Amino acid sequence: MPRRAPGEKWRYIAFEIEGGSTVARNDFLGALLRKAKGTPLGDTFRITVFDRNFGILKVPHKLKDAAIEVLGSVDEVRGVPCRVLTLKTSGTIRKLKTHYKEHMVGGDEY
Repeated sequence: MPRRAPGEKWRYIAFEIEGGSTVARNDFLGALLRKAKGTPLGDTFRITVFDRNFGILKVPHKLKDAAIEVLGSVDEVRGVPCRVLTLKTSGTIRKLKTHYKEHMVGGDEY
């Protein structure tokens, strides 16, 4: 899990995975870590909410653009083609959870 440095701010990025089948959190995390390796994002992020094919990614605010780029580069999860769409970014997780509560019908995981 990312540790907060003094004065560090976070950004939360809501995303949706398109591809026809439901994706498991750990499978998506593995695909995201592979794409983030060697980029400025590295492993500085955390998936704070993941429900079916909707999630919220927590990243340091200075790496928001890198995170959006890495999310967009994920084109497969466990060999199944997919596309990741960035829906919205926010400075608070509460705002995203309120705005996208219909995506979290099955509950969310932390």
